[in-house]
Amino acid sequence: MGNKIALIIGATGLVGQHLVKQLLQDENYQVVHVFVRRLISLSLDADPHSKLIQHVVDFNNIHSWQQKLNGDELFCCIGTTLKQAGSKKNQTKIDLELPSEIAQYANTNGVKKVALVSAAGANHVSSSFYLRLKGELEQNLLALNWQQVVIVRPSFLDGHRNEFRFGERFAIALFSFLKYLPWIKNYRPIKAEQVAKRMRLLVDAKPSESLVIEELEQLFG
Repeated sequence: MGNKIALIIGATGLVGQHLVKQLLQDENYQVVHVFVRRLISLSLDADPHSKLIQHVVDFNNIHSWQQKLNGDELFCCIGTTLKQAGSKKNQTKIDLELPSEIAQYANTNGVKKVALVSAAGANHVSSSFYLRLKGELEQNLLALNWQQVVIVRPSFLDGHRNEFRFGERFAIALFSFLKYLPWIKNYRPIKAEQVAKRMRLLVDAKPSESLVIEELEQLFG
C-alpha cells in the first residue's frame, strides 16, 4: 500500500462521491480525508473505511480548521447551480470563494498537488456567469505555488443524484441524442465516474508536468 494522503472537498457531489470510493480502493493512498457539512455514508464492495477520515466542518469559518488541510493532494469537486445557491452571490461563495480559500490554506500547509473539476468553456473573462466563476477559480489556483495543477473540464455530468434537476436531465437527454453533431460534440454528457477516474489518474500520470488540463474530448479517452 502506498502512503499518499488525499484531501477532498465536494465529497458529496456527483464527481466527489465517485472519487471518494475510487481513492479508498486505490492502493496508492494510505488516508483519505473528506471535509463535509455532515457525515457521509458509502456503499462499497470492499471495506477500506479504515482509510477514510471524515471532518465535519463549518465552511463559513475555514480558518478554524485550516490546520487539518494537510496532505499530499487536494481534490476540489465543489460545484452548485444558481437555482440551488439561490443567488449569484451565494453561488460565487460556493463555487469560487470557498475553494479558493481552502486551496490557499492547503498550499500554505505544504500540499503539493491540486486537482480541480472545472467546466467545459471555463474562462475568467467569459460572458457566462457560471463559466466566468470556473475560470476565475482556475486562475486563483494557478496563482499559487503548487508542484502540479490538474484541471478537468467536463460538460454535463451524468449520474445518479439525490436531488432531481429537471433542466440538467433534459439537457443530458437532448445532448446525448444529438451528440454526433459537430457543434454538440464539445458539450455532450459524460459519466461523473469517468471524470473522477481521469482526475485521479492524471495526478500520477504526468508527474513532470506542472500544469495538466484535459478538455471534454480527452476525458472520454
